[in-house]
Amino acid sequence: MARFDVVAFDLDGTLLRGTTVSRLTAERAGRGHEAAVLEERYAAGEIGNDVVASASLAWLDESAWAALDDAPWIAGIDETIAALRAAGVATLVATLTWRRAAEHLAARHGFDGACGTEVLEDGTLRLCDEQAKAAFVVDWCTRRGIAPARLAAVGDARSDLPLFAQSGLAIALNATPAARAAAQVAIETDDLRDVLPLLGVA
Repeated sequence: MARFDVVAFDLDGTLLRGTTVSRLTAERAGRGHEAAVLEERYAAGEIGNDVVASASLAWLDESAWAALDDAPWIAGIDETIAALRAAGVATLVATLTWRRAAEHLAARHGFDGACGTEVLEDGTLRLCDEQAKAAFVVDWCTRRGIAPARLAAVGDARSDLPLFAQSGLAIALNATPAARAAAQVAIETDDLRDVLPLLGVA
């Protein structure tokens, strides 16, 4: 029997390596420099996800999402999700970035659910910040009778800290110092399959 019932994975910096959804879509629209500046300010704590998301709307259109198809995803996603599913473990994509990107990844690899920032029908933003991200995962588990001790979270940065605090196991993957300090275990790897032994899955 697996040690956990659910594993929640962050997207930017964890499943997506060396870039972000916002930067990929911005570069496709010729707005890469703007995205880079916004992300530097976000990383420094100068602005929140609301500012990044609002600015990103300027370069999002149907063609922008094609940037996800050949993005630098971490190796071993399919194999990791398949191994977890075979062990009876559900998987989620929990992210602050666009829900459409998270759902794209979920459909492609077989994750069981996803959250993220989204544009509503009336054009307004429904933001997903650090607290909303954690709340999504905890609520998903609660509705299925899964205790926090049976939840594991895999992430890399400060947006993962609230979820780390509510999880039975927090794994910092290729992470910032703050995320490493908040996690029970930290690993550096180019292959997602390396989290499986930590989760008790062969």
